[in-house]
Amino acid sequence: MQELIVGNAVDLYAPLEVAVYKEELFSETIYVAALDSQVVGFVAFRKNELGYIYVLNEFQGRGVGGKLLDTVIPYLERPAFLEVFPTNIKAKRLYRSRGFVEETKEKMILH
Repeated sequence: MQELIVGNAVDLYAPLEVAVYKEELFSETIYVAALDSQVVGFVAFRKNELGYIYVLNEFQGRGVGGKLLDTVIPYLERPAFLEVFPTNIKAKRLYRSRGFVEETKEKMILH
């Protein structure tokens, strides 16, 4: 949801039951980050695409997103890519710290 807020696209949010992308999400490999049995984030990917990464607001800035990326990067075929809202500076900083480089304002590549 934060990605949608930062990207000024909250109207794109839909509950999972009616989300048009749910089949895409569940066709990906998903890793979950949990703390004391509470899910605090997840990452979803397939072949050479990082599809989704999400960390609860109260757990952002604590290394959860980085650990999720560190877990899946070895499984991504190269070159790997992801899409990110141009205004999501925090996410871009995280992706750059893991080796992704900007190809366009909205697309980052990992060689």
